[in-house]
Amino acid sequence: MKKNILTIIIMAIVLINTILTGVVIFVIVPQAQRTQKVIDKVASIIDLELGDPTTATGQLSIDDIATYDMPEKLTVPLKSSGDTVHYAVFPVAFSMDKTNKDYTVLSAKLTEYNTAIEGIFQDAFIKYTMEDLQNTANKDAIRADVLKGVKELFQSDFIINVSFGTILTQ
Repeated sequence: MKKNILTIIIMAIVLINTILTGVVIFVIVPQAQRTQKVIDKVASIIDLELGDPTTATGQLSIDDIATYDMPEKLTVPLKSSGDTVHYAVFPVAFSMDKTNKDYTVLSAKLTEYNTAIEGIFQDAFIKYTMEDLQNTANKDAIRADVLKGVKELFQSDFIINVSFGTILTQ
């Protein structure tokens, strides 16, 4: 009789274990997956890299970064805010990742693409008026647009940053 009661208790525990495993699989796991999707969406909105942290630009040493200064200051038109046409004049520099596989080939071709790069800057600046350039957020948006355009032009990500000096407007 004691063996039967022990067997029934063991069977009840196995049944409870199976039910709880089913609850975990069908309730908790899908909820965790939905939570992960939300986290991924939020991270993409605020532009976080969830990949390998060693490939982030912040992990490059100063010795692995080269700079290229455009030979002349760029003069680009701005969105007109009235009857007069305004221009922005500024120097441009690119920061490049020396460890990138495309660096040696494409960095030598930068001077050949000065006109195309100037066109990318014109496309980015024409969206903004002279007053808009006073806002730092607009400058960051221009910098991001230019960086994206240059990466598309070269079909590589060896350029990691675009910087422009003091912007003179007239």
